Amino acid sequence: MQEDFDFEIEKVISTVRDKGCRKVLLQFPEGMKRRAPEIAMAIADRVSAIVIISGDPCFGACDIPDTDADLIVNYGHLPIPNLSTPKSVLYIQLRSSADPFPVLEKVLPKLGGRIGLLTTAQHLHVLGDMVIFLRSKGIEVLVGKGDSRLYAEGQVLGCNASCARAVSDRVDSFLFVGTGNFHALAVSLVTSKPVIVADPVSGEISDISSVRDRMLRQRHGVIEKAREAGRFGIILSSKQGQRREILAHRISEMLTDAGLESVMVELNMVTPGKLENLGLDAWVSTACPRLAIDDYAVFPRPVLTPPEVEILLGKRHWDNYIFDEIM
Repeated sequence: MQEDFDFEIEKVISTVRDKGCRKVLLQFPEGMKRRAPEIAMAIADRVSAIVIISGDPCFGACDIPDTDADLIVNYGHLPIPNLSTPKSVLYIQLRSSADPFPVLEKVLPKLGGRIGLLTTAQHLHVLGDMVIFLRSKGIEVLVGKGDSRLYAEGQVLGCNASCARAVSDRVDSFLFVGTGNFHALAVSLVTSKPVIVADPVSGEISDISSVRDRMLRQRHGVIEKAREAGRFGIILSSKQGQRREILAHRISEMLTDAGLESVMVELNMVTPGKLENLGLDAWVSTACPRLAIDDYAVFPRPVLTPPEVEILLGKRHWDNYIFDEIM
């Protein structure tokens, strides 16, 4: 299925004019960067403001840059309610044109018992219709309300699956409608419930369990490798939406109490080269929770999540492994 997205150009132009902006910065997810020039030109042709594309990666609504622009347009994400930003930010969620109902019809035989329904910003505008459809087919559906990091019910982020956790004890499994395993893996790790992925673009259906099992094996190996470390770096993000300084201090105290040396390192973009230059044995990330998990293969040294440090130090049992979330 061909998929397009609503860039809401008229809304952006209207906002730029109403605010009297002189300089506008456009942020795009990596997968949308190819569309950035045409969108920027379409806006620039109709406003007097200077329109600039941010060439840096944008990892979410947590990743608002420090800039002299009057307005930041963040594409592909929704606001984080408990995060205040110093700049004026317009969030454009990029509503998908993909029709979810063919894949929902296809997934029906795999659904049993009561399910929790989840999706991303791109499909939230049809979440209510998906609930109606599934219930019309005799499926019992629950949609959870998450914590204050989530903008909408049924929404899942790569760093927060509290909508799933809210209904986990009342459902048998979860159905995630969206593309890829990124968000569904978070749901699986947070709830330990079966998660089925229904991709409205490809029409494919998959079970996340094998991905989860492979990831847990990888994490076990990273923790074991970190047992050889004597000096730890604690990554502290300079991105406002990923900064967890209190947690970083707590981890530092835990490592000190265990007789291990540690130092906090503030970074905006975390790369293998930046970490290697400091010559430390292992790292703990209090930045984006997905850094350690999704990018583990590119780091020569072990990079742990905060709950994994607890396992390393004997404060948590492996059987009680939990996913690191930003609340």
